[in-house]
Amino acid sequence: MKNNLPIWLEDYFDQIGRGLSHHAFLILGKKGLGKSLFAEYLAEKLLCQNAETNDCSSCFACNLESIDDHPDYHTLNVLDGKKLISIEQFPELVLKLFETPFLQKNKVAVLNLDSCNHHGFNSLLKILEEPPKNTFFIFTSSFRHLIPETILSRCLNIYIKTPSTKDALSWLSEFTEEEAKMSLTLTDNCPILAKEYLKTNTMQIREEFINDISGIIKSGKDIVTISKKWIEELDTLPMKVEWMVKILYDTIKFHADDSLQKLTEDTDNISRYLSQNTHIEKVHNLLTQTNAIWSQFSSDSNLNKEYQLNSLFIDWEKLLSISKKV
Repeated sequence: MKNNLPIWLEDYFDQIGRGLSHHAFLILGKKGLGKSLFAEYLAEKLLCQNAETNDCSSCFACNLESIDDHPDYHTLNVLDGKKLISIEQFPELVLKLFETPFLQKNKVAVLNLDSCNHHGFNSLLKILEEPPKNTFFIFTSSFRHLIPETILSRCLNIYIKTPSTKDALSWLSEFTEEEAKMSLTLTDNCPILAKEYLKTNTMQIREEFINDISGIIKSGKDIVTISKKWIEELDTLPMKVEWMVKILYDTIKFHADDSLQKLTEDTDNISRYLSQNTHIEKVHNLLTQTNAIWSQFSSDSNLNKEYQLNSLFIDWEKLLSISKKV
């Protein structure tokens, strides 16, 4: 229940209020801030049979090992071999939501809108306009700009902000402070994602990324070879392009204030080099292009990723005058 929420999420539940009178909630924020954790907690409260108590531990819903085991909890997941939730999955969800609740209380549907296309949004809109009785919808998304205004306007929008460094470090206390700080720097202070980085091989991927980008920028390393390598590692591609965005952001900051000592420790040399050797207007243009590619990769659109990545590397080569070093 509430004491299981990371500390930075607790206030958001208090802001909603115990009444939970709205029938649709949209939880927004960057990846790694705990949107899914908050959605599950909110679903637990809506399904709790003793909602008037602050810390129920006796009802059926609150004693389940997982919220997924509750008969009145519903969700849609992307099927194997698919990139998005298919339109064929929505009618089954709608039928379940119009059934009588198993426990004679509420029904809750939780969906990640980043996995929906326009057909899915249209299906959701129909049921949001005339929702079944005692049914609540909890949506999450990292990309507000991709959600139709017709959906946004029918939801109570909850924006999860980046927590303080103190709260984030406290939550990552199982790791050394040095490890935690570096991971938080790489994830823009998103603790959930930072913990994922520390528990996987992401730090090794980061080291390889720095070697690749350093080679491209400082010595004109073969961009075709690196592009092919990155495409073969498709799962990490959005993360690497986001890191490219961060290098350019830091480049602009160093150019604006050359007294800055440190921004992102392991790539500061690259950003400082670019701030001193590249026209800043070109960096701004490249940042816009790189950010656009990152947004497309992150939303898992159907674009040709290999073509887009090759095009991006060519732009980096041209705007940073890397080809002159070859």
